[in-house]
Amino acid sequence: MPRFIAIFSSNPSRLAIAQRLSPRIKICPPDGLLLEVTARFEGTALEKLLRQIHPLKVGISSTRITAILAAQTQSGTVVPPGKEGDFLASLPVHLLSLALPEPDCKLLSTFSQWGIRTLGELAALPEEELVARLGQAGLRLQKMARGQDVESFPSHVEGPHFEESQELEWTLDSLESLTFILGRILEQLCARLRNYGLAVRALCLVLRLDDRTIYERTLHLASPTCHPKLLLSLLRLDLQSHPPNSGIVGVSLQAIPAPPRLIQYSLLEPPLPNPEKVSHTLGRLTALLGKSNIGSPALRDTHRPDAIERAPFAAPAEKRRKKKEKRAAQITQLSLRRFRPPRPTRIRSHQIVTCAGPWRSSGDWWTGTNQKWARDEWDVELLDGSICRIYWDHCKKNWFLEGIYD
Repeated sequence: MPRFIAIFSSNPSRLAIAQRLSPRIKICPPDGLLLEVTARFEGTALEKLLRQIHPLKVGISSTRITAILAAQTQSGTVVPPGKEGDFLASLPVHLLSLALPEPDCKLLSTFSQWGIRTLGELAALPEEELVARLGQAGLRLQKMARGQDVESFPSHVEGPHFEESQELEWTLDSLESLTFILGRILEQLCARLRNYGLAVRALCLVLRLDDRTIYERTLHLASPTCHPKLLLSLLRLDLQSHPPNSGIVGVSLQAIPAPPRLIQYSLLEPPLPNPEKVSHTLGRLTALLGKSNIGSPALRDTHRPDAIERAPFAAPAEKRRKKKEKRAAQITQLSLRRFRPPRPTRIRSHQIVTCAGPWRSSGDWWTGTNQKWARDEWDVELLDGSICRIYWDHCKKNWFLEGIYD
């Protein structure tokens, strides 16, 4: 028969210590844990917990609800198997709130109105009458008052943590020495990641300096990769642009994992650029120009024409191209060659052969700034055969030539 140990402590190392004692652990926010152990091992586990965690509230029972209430009310209590109801009988009803979500706690006030003060009195109520008045929620609380668990035990499984650290026996003051150490750490990290079928999406470097300060850098990759030499080259470029201002006495490197990007090349289409080469090129450009000057164009969240901004570069997911076969006569789409900025124009009505429009648009008027815009757009064909787009700017009270169709 399994036994459950409930512990409550503000010690930040409580989870790490508990994981060494049991593979099945449930987290009870904000500072509680439930451990499942064998009856033979419970004494040893209790002794280790009391020795390693301070401060600590602890309770042991064959049911989880009893262990939680024992730890919270009479720390150090070990409830024998089959005696859960006897231990809980004298405890106040409101203590069930320690193991209940907030919505279920509202029913506890109903028991107070009925004159039910202890868990023993709640456990003795007739089940049929209780269900008729409070439904299954009331029956659930009664089972808990009797020391019965009413839900499964979802054990906490912590995902793999990819981090390597190294304390140095001497102070490093050169990038070459640091690169040698980072190379060995990256080899270990990439080997672990490959065992899980993962790659590196970002690297978090933390350096402890001899002036007792912490130096941190985060390197985001354009595409997940698991090649240590490429990662080392990117880290080296970043550190050359942003070197630490003191000697290094400790190194810690964490890899943020992501599924690797799988590319299926086509036999009929030219191959896409290698994502690893793209990441290396971006790293060199960032080191040369600065992070704020590197990115890719992205449309702004506005209907304003030609409104773009610079966003961090990310390799787009490969999309399968559809083959299109059309006759030359069907491919007669015109492309607009825009002028940046648009040019003021004085096109007169007698110069226009035909036109289409207007297409009215406006925006940012709600901001109360000079960024507001309002325009009427026209596509016009002129006497010389050219087709262009013009618009009337309501804010500037003038006509502008936005572009010419080719």
